[in-house]
Amino acid sequence: MAWRSFLFSLIFFVILFVATEIILRIALVCYGYPFWKPGDYLYTGFYPTLKEMIGKDIRSDDEVQDILILGGSVISTPWSNMEMRLDTILQKKYGKSKKFAFYNTAAAGHTSLDNLIKYKLLADKRFDLVIYYEAINENRANCIPDKDFRSDYAHIKWYSDIYLLQAHPEINFTVIPYVCALVIRGVRDKVTRKVYVSQDMVDPGFAKFGSNIKTALPYRENLTNIINISNKRGDALLLMKYASYFPEGVKLTGDQKDMDHFAGCHYASPVTIWGQADNVKKGIQSHNQILTDLAKRKQTHFFDMAANMPQDGRFFCDVCHVSELGAQNFASKLAGHLIDSRLLEHSD
Repeated sequence: MAWRSFLFSLIFFVILFVATEIILRIALVCYGYPFWKPGDYLYTGFYPTLKEMIGKDIRSDDEVQDILILGGSVISTPWSNMEMRLDTILQKKYGKSKKFAFYNTAAAGHTSLDNLIKYKLLADKRFDLVIYYEAINENRANCIPDKDFRSDYAHIKWYSDIYLLQAHPEINFTVIPYVCALVIRGVRDKVTRKVYVSQDMVDPGFAKFGSNIKTALPYRENLTNIINISNKRGDALLLMKYASYFPEGVKLTGDQKDMDHFAGCHYASPVTIWGQADNVKKGIQSHNQILTDLAKRKQTHFFDMAANMPQDGRFFCDVCHVSELGAQNFASKLAGHLIDSRLLEHSD
């Protein structure tokens, strides 16, 4: 009788486990997770720009010049179509003697941390060139009281969610531990009144805290890790100083009247989505200084895009996004640097 009781309990447990697993997977599907491989939500939910690269044989020892673009919205495909602009210019220069494949992973709101995570996720890829361009989105992380700031940006729920997902590699086999962890974190955050800031906006009540550029050290660490990874993999890395435009003598407030000083683009972002204008400018300068110092100290390739973008509102939609005229200038100056420095001829 004992073995029958054990067998019955085992069967009941298996049925309960399977039923629970199916129900929880269906619940996760409602939030956008894939049913069969919910762990892929790291790609489909957080970093969809990486999806096309999964399973691709990307290597730096063939005839194709593979170029990875890391950054935020300024050089992303929806905003500037930068990869197409660069490809057109480079093809005109090199003709049929070179083939280019651009992988633009830049996306709105992405910080140095997002770009580090994306680069890590591409561990089996090898690129002829990696281009890095981002120094503004980090400012949102500063807009929180000092006591609530976390150097790993876990005070932004976006990253807290990523860390939780990465902490459960078993999720494709069973989602139960992950869902339990989600529930426990939710309860804990409620009890402790955890303070989170948004990944894509700034709470006006927290904007004043952005004057302390708390992201300086994390930005340095994230960028240093990107440099170290590129050295280890043998990927050439180009760091670009970030270009911005703050009209001289104008106090930007985030109101529509700010746009009178820019190009009048169909899409433009008020400076307040990154914080108070003075703090945003201060943050960009701080991050740019770190990037410039690291490029010199680590002897990476470097291009001063800030010096190559005219301080003229016609070239900018807002304090960082470029207009059509600005995008043309950006692509032309960057492509010219790639050609003049022979960065794409190292394998010849």
